[in-house]
Amino acid sequence: MLWKPTEDDKLSLEWKWLQSVAIFIVISNVFMPFFASLLAIRVLVWHGWKAIATPVNRAYFWLSLWMIFTTIIAFNPATAAGGLANFLPYFLLAAITSYIIRAPSQFIHFLWLLVLSSILVSGFGILQAIIDRPDWIFPKVIFDSYPIPMGFSPDRRIQSFFGHFNETAIYLLMLLPIAFHFAIGKVKSISKSQRAIAAIALALGTCVIILTGSRNAWGLVILGGVVLALYYRQWKLVAGFGAVLLVIAWAVFGQKFGLGGEAVRSLLPEGFVNRIASTVDPKLSDYASTADRINAWQFALSLISQHPIQGWGLRNFPLIAKSMGYDLHGLPHEHNLFFAIAVGSGIPALLGFIGIIVWTIWTSLKSAIAKDTEGVVVVSAIGISLCLLSGWLDLVFYEPRISMLLWSLLGSMYGLVTVSTPKSKSQSFSSDL
Repeated sequence: MLWKPTEDDKLSLEWKWLQSVAIFIVISNVFMPFFASLLAIRVLVWHGWKAIATPVNRAYFWLSLWMIFTTIIAFNPATAAGGLANFLPYFLLAAITSYIIRAPSQFIHFLWLLVLSSILVSGFGILQAIIDRPDWIFPKVIFDSYPIPMGFSPDRRIQSFFGHFNETAIYLLMLLPIAFHFAIGKVKSISKSQRAIAAIALALGTCVIILTGSRNAWGLVILGGVVLALYYRQWKLVAGFGAVLLVIAWAVFGQKFGLGGEAVRSLLPEGFVNRIASTVDPKLSDYASTADRINAWQFALSLISQHPIQGWGLRNFPLIAKSMGYDLHGLPHEHNLFFAIAVGSGIPALLGFIGIIVWTIWTSLKSAIAKDTEGVVVVSAIGISLCLLSGWLDLVFYEPRISMLLWSLLGSMYGLVTVSTPKSKSQSFSSDL
């Protein structure tokens, strides 16, 4: 299924360009953002700012100005300027995506391409697990910035194309609800072969999330499953998820609290059990990651209380800690997306950031055209929400491909809102574009 523009459609090239971004988004964390930036420049030059100046996109603009202001007065302006690159280009990507995607069929096809491209990530992760030769270094993907070992890490984790295991997990996590929705046949407008490909993406993605050893992603996969079951009104499935969760919790923590569970624990993979148990058990080596996060969060809260309005500058967190003699135990950032924004650009920036995302999701879900997406808007919102929830325990937005995926999803959702207004309804798509 592919939305076909009319011959006089002036966004035909941009739509093809955006599809290319969706297909190849995972191949490089440098080249693909550059390729997407060229698309943004083309839209601005050929169509002008007024073409994309919708209410939400104006909000992106004002938030960008605030972040630029806080950069000028930052603790270290040069470092903060680099931090702007983690936000401003992606705000623009959301804006131009919302301008290009104007029909439900476009939206569905764009998301299916993203699911298709995820097979590159999960398939390569499976290949790493099969080969398991970490001393073999895969040649760097085009313009990539780090080596890719062809095997498990020393603590038995897989990272695929990404620089860190958690980045791989969160990227796949965002697309898992969408892949599931396609795979079980909820979208009747796609072919059987497309559903089969989505099922493959779902199966491989789930396996690789497990192999990444990301406790954050594991928990969010279960939460996402519960939310999907609620959306589909599958109450037995909700009860099933709850039962599985209780059994796992009993197996992992039962012995610690004198509740038994040893027999069930012996049935679960030891590495899986230890990864979860180490979250709260100081006796296990992996607990250090929990303790270090809590330490960083305490320092972040103290910084926010000192400069609640203007912040200290994006990505200045470790520099400030060093200048104050505070030991972050090697952590390079706050390990919390929301603290990072508040520390960097103040509470107003954090409120603006959250407000834009919440408003985008809300208006997309209640728009008149949402029902024509066969539920894809809803599952996209679930994927975005899972990604944002991961931000409470980690900070993966410094990886450009995760930011590209997040903001293109938000932009594509909002694009449907812009064509469901009375003014847009009175025009054909051809004249509208």
